[in-house]
This record gives sequence, structure tokens and C-alpha cells, in this order.
Amino acid sequence: MFDRIVHRWLCVPYTLNVHYFCRPDNPKSTILLIHGLGTSWRTWKPLEPHLPKDTQVIAIDMLGFGNSPKPDWKSYNAHDQATSIAATLRHESINHLDIVIGHSMGSLAAVELAKKYPKLAQSLILCSPPIYHPKIDEKIHHPEKILRALYSLINKHPRSSKRLLQFADRHNIWPDAGFKADKITAKSFLTALNTAIINQTTMTDISQLKLPITILSGKLDPLIVERNLKKLAKEHKNIAHRSMTMQGHEITDTYAERLSGLIRQHFAGEYPSKSTSRTKRLRK
Repeated sequence: MFDRIVHRWLCVPYTLNVHYFCRPDNPKSTILLIHGLGTSWRTWKPLEPHLPKDTQVIAIDMLGFGNSPKPDWKSYNAHDQATSIAATLRHESINHLDIVIGHSMGSLAAVELAKKYPKLAQSLILCSPPIYHPKIDEKIHHPEKILRALYSLINKHPRSSKRLLQFADRHNIWPDAGFKADKITAKSFLTALNTAIINQTTMTDISQLKLPITILSGKLDPLIVERNLKKLAKEHKNIAHRSMTMQGHEITDTYAERLSGLIRQHFAGEYPSKSTSRTKRLRK
């Protein structure tokens, strides 16, 4: 009851579980890591060996997942996630982020965070972002429509979907080591799938951002629509898209190695900028 009064009625944001990969006494910079749907901060374990030791690196468990609160009345949309992330950063006395890195649904939360708090982050790296148009008027076999239909089917059959998620968890067949699907987390998964991914506004929101953004995706990723990512990079000078030939959706060792190169380039200022020419894009 107290929880509902504070967080639902008084609208006090939840603070999230955090994990520090690096926490030097006098950090030169700060990186925030935001995991994807149904996982936790452990998504980023493959990246740990590549992280700069003089940089503060904080990973969060998103609202509804990992060891963070899981209120049954929250929508778990990108707005909710960004609000809780900002509250958590304030609690940790962090008021500036050099790089925000999001994976999958975490990328959508990263975009929302940059939109709501434009002075907070210096740049974004979006890994495997499922960025879809709000509405599609093309042929029914367009991959974006197929993905939306699949997500909608999952949401229309919540009991079966929860059992499937729990089966994947019990038998360790989910590709991400951080995935957990007890009864509570499975409900969070389905709610977030509907509010944050199916009914997203990221395509519009990201187009309004001015900070440098790099999108990293794999050619073998069935959950992204690559032409949406290419279109964003083509139409906006502050957005670059990098594609990996033999990579899928999850953060593997190879994926993490490529991501670490982008982190170094962002710190060196080698990202696209509104004030520079297109030739200053990230090198492959």
C-alpha cells in the first residue's frame, strides 16, 4: 500500500538496481549501459574486458527486470524507463553522461532519456535497436508488419507466452545470459513488449535529437528493420549506422569487441556532427 501511495499517487519515480563495472575515484568520463527486454545488467558482461578503467561505467536493471522494482500497475514504456533511469542517476549523484549505450529495447529507452533530458548525455550508441514506424502502409509481407504481427500475437495469448518464456528460462535456451522469466518478470516482458516496442514513437523521437548517435546492428538480426536504420543515417547528419556481417541480436564477444571500438571513437570525438561534413563518420 505504501509503495502505491508513494509511486502511483504521489508520482515519485522508482530507483533502479545498479551495477558498476568500473568505479574509479576520479573518473575521466561516465558511461551508462541500458539492457534490453527481459534481461538485466548481465547482458553487458561480454563488454567488461574492453571497458576503459579510468571511466565510470554504470549498468542498470530496467524497471520490471533484474533486481529492480516490478510494480504490477506500471506500463513499462520508454517514458517510464527514462524517468526511473533519471531518478537513479540523481540518487547516484551522476549529472552527466559521456555515452549512453542501449541494447534492443534499452536503445529505445536511451532515445527517450535523451529527449526528456537533453543536457544529460553527450552521445548515444544504440545496439540492435528495434526501431519501427508508428504505422506501415506497405505490403503485408513487409518485415516490419510481420514483426508487429508476431509481437501482437504474443500479447494476445499472455498465458501461453508466459509459459513459453518460463520454459526458455528453465532450460537456458534464451540467448542472453541475463534473461529471467518468473511469473512477475514474464508479465513485465509482455507489458513492455506492447507499450515500448509495438506502440513506440522512437522513429519520430530520434529524428528530433541533435546529439551524436551511432547505431550498431547485425545483418543476421531478425528483430531489426535495417532499412529504417539506414534511412535515419541518410537523413540525419548526427546519426551514423554501422552494420556487422555475421552478427545477430545479442551482445556476444565479437559484438562487444566491435562496440568497444565505437566507444573509443566516441571518446575521441570521431562521430558524426551537425556542424561537420559527412566524411567525419565513424570509420569501420
